Amino acid sequence: MASLIISNVTESSVDVTYEYLEAEELFGYTVKGSYVVNISDINLQQEDTVLLKGRDAIKSAYGRPNIVARIGADDYLNGQIESYSFGESSLVGSESVTISIQEFRRLDSYAASQFAKYIPNPHTISSFNESYSFNRNGSTYSSQRRISITYKQEAGGQFLNNAKTFLTNYYFANRPSLGYQEDGISENAKIDKNYRGLISEKYDLIGLSVELNEKVDSSFVDDSLSVSRQQTERIELTEQGYKNKTRTINLTSLRLGSENALTNAMAEIVEEIKTTEHGEFGDPFKISKGITKDGNNATLTISFTTDPKKSQDDTESYSGSEAKAGRFREFTLSIEYKSTGPNNREKFLNSKKIWVEGQSLNKERIQRLFHPPETIYEKSRSTDFQKTEGVVRENIVFTTDDSYKDTDDGVLKVKTTLSKSHQIPRFTRFLELNSLEEAIVVRDLKMVGQASVKAELVASQSMGIYKAQEALESRTDEFTALVDENITHITSDTISLSLGQGTAMRTLNYLYLEDG
Repeated sequence: MASLIISNVTESSVDVTYEYLEAEELFGYTVKGSYVVNISDINLQQEDTVLLKGRDAIKSAYGRPNIVARIGADDYLNGQIESYSFGESSLVGSESVTISIQEFRRLDSYAASQFAKYIPNPHTISSFNESYSFNRNGSTYSSQRRISITYKQEAGGQFLNNAKTFLTNYYFANRPSLGYQEDGISENAKIDKNYRGLISEKYDLIGLSVELNEKVDSSFVDDSLSVSRQQTERIELTEQGYKNKTRTINLTSLRLGSENALTNAMAEIVEEIKTTEHGEFGDPFKISKGITKDGNNATLTISFTTDPKKSQDDTESYSGSEAKAGRFREFTLSIEYKSTGPNNREKFLNSKKIWVEGQSLNKERIQRLFHPPETIYEKSRSTDFQKTEGVVRENIVFTTDDSYKDTDDGVLKVKTTLSKSHQIPRFTRFLELNSLEEAIVVRDLKMVGQASVKAELVASQSMGIYKAQEALESRTDEFTALVDENITHITSDTISLSLGQGTAMRTLNYLYLEDG
């Protein structure tokens, strides 16, 4: 019997199909694996001790009815290679091969089987499928587990209860040891680690089927903190010769109670990085923390510098939420800026300084938390300056509605409405003395027309608190043109401001006449 050994797997999927054998009252199942591997990591040991490598090993193994194989962490005792195809690897001068291998297995004891004993009324199942897929690309890793059960029509409405019992007792309790061999990345994200994934469910009440999908996306897994951790560093040298270093860490919770897990992870990572960088930089001059409202993701930015003028222990804490607004999406960013100082006044001034410096990062914060596929625009903003506390708090709403697209003049959005009552001819009623009947005389002159223009404008607060008012006042000719009459007179002009939100409302009332 030939033995096939493959160590370096870059991509894999495993599909398991179960079949209930009614005559024997037990399950049989077929395991089918598909793998992408580097040719240089393939070995075939034959009975006569001849060792074949690479292409020769695959060609010799193909078509054999009973291959013993270990591919990554997956074992086959009586497998058969169904197909293979060679292709170029991502590495120069390297070659890869895609292998498909299949093996039929039996569950010889229904009563004792860890799998089958959880299935209520197995004779009512027409098909059962379980599949696993794994992908590794550099420092990123993903695993997906899918299970689907289809019942015979005779199961009727009971099939949902049967499926629920099985999924509760088997699916969530049974975490098979599938995945890659230990490579510094994948072993910590294997399915049997019981990390939390994104679960989706699908029910077909007519076809009597249930489908469950669980997907885990991660980078480097910090097992002690139960988070996926992806880190980047940026180092720059200022014109004054000072060195700046910024570490950005993106975190994904892999456990239930995810918000607590992320909060604890960020606290420990901050202390870890502060200890690492203290010898060269001292304490960080800025720490920025962000977490999504659903508690699944967080981002952490820690900045160091050798510039002695930079204040220490500036913090920016923010959270974000996502919601649907009609056919658009809205993202709300809540931020608190806090700094240190000898008194509340100095604390506030330092907090205001980092608030000003942080304005350009707001869109980037939303991108880190939610990764929206569309361009986002600022819709509204409210800012709270707490001088006694020495902090600045801000709430910003972003939208995918491009009507809020920013312009060079700082105007985010202008909405205008026109209401108009048209001129009508003047008339006079009088009584004919001879006939004693009422008559009407229509004159050439017309009554004065009336019109009203209401305009609402949203401006970027970075342009100043009175920018919205100034922008509305500069558009008088534009609003008058909307009336579209020859002779117009403004009878009233009012403006109301909301300074904290950067909005203004202007109402212009007109009387108009035709020329001549």
